[in-house]
Amino acid sequence: MGQEEINGVKELLPLAEKYGLAVVLTFILLVILAVLVKMIIKGDLVPRSLLDRAEEDRDRLQAILDKEREGFMAPLLEMVKNLKKDEDRGG
Repeated sequence: MGQEEINGVKELLPLAEKYGLAVVLTFILLVILAVLVKMIIKGDLVPRSLLDRAEEDRDRLQAILDKEREGFMAPLLEMVKNLKKDEDRGG
């Protein structure tokens, strides 16, 4: 342990004696949890490279799905266009 850590513990000991060890440890745990939640929200807990790779994969798969949807919907769109042409001709 470094000197700073020892000094930090020395500052916490009077609080633990005055309020009780459980209260002080609970407060410290809440602070640690708050920092972890903040890191998760900001994305610091997940390496940026993994996040970028996941986004690239998502974009690539979305493009594949769009192509499949376009191929699947083409006959239906053609049929709707033909129906509209028939209506315009009066039939």
